[in-house]
Amino acid sequence: MKVERTIELGNGHKIEFGKATWNENAVSLKNSYPTSNGGFSPSSSSEIPIEDIKVIVKESVKNGYIPNPELIEIAELCIAALKQNQKNEKKLTKVEKINFMKQAASDPLYLNDVKEISDDFEAIDFEI
Repeated sequence: MKVERTIELGNGHKIEFGKATWNENAVSLKNSYPTSNGGFSPSSSSEIPIEDIKVIVKESVKNGYIPNPELIEIAELCIAALKQNQKNEKKLTKVEKINFMKQAASDPLYLNDVKEISDDFEAIDFEI
């Protein structure tokens, strides 16, 4: 993994983000714990694709593995990130949004998300 950003958590524990070992175009994350001899513990410091992190977080939330105080903290961080992203990103046109949804619909990782959004749009259309 080519580390691009490190977040120090204390006592040598850190989270590293960077280019994945298996594909330099993919992003991965490593939760790194030190050993007594200064290296890192391979059994507790595995490299994980960022796409898997998204699925892990979603499933952990859906299945009640994250306590409410932490859910609130995560939600607040997500809202702040969305507000910041909104300031930094250009507004998509309706055509760009539709094309984006079509691309996402062909990606199995996001298929359920796209279906939920489509269901929401259908419900809104029906109400109008």
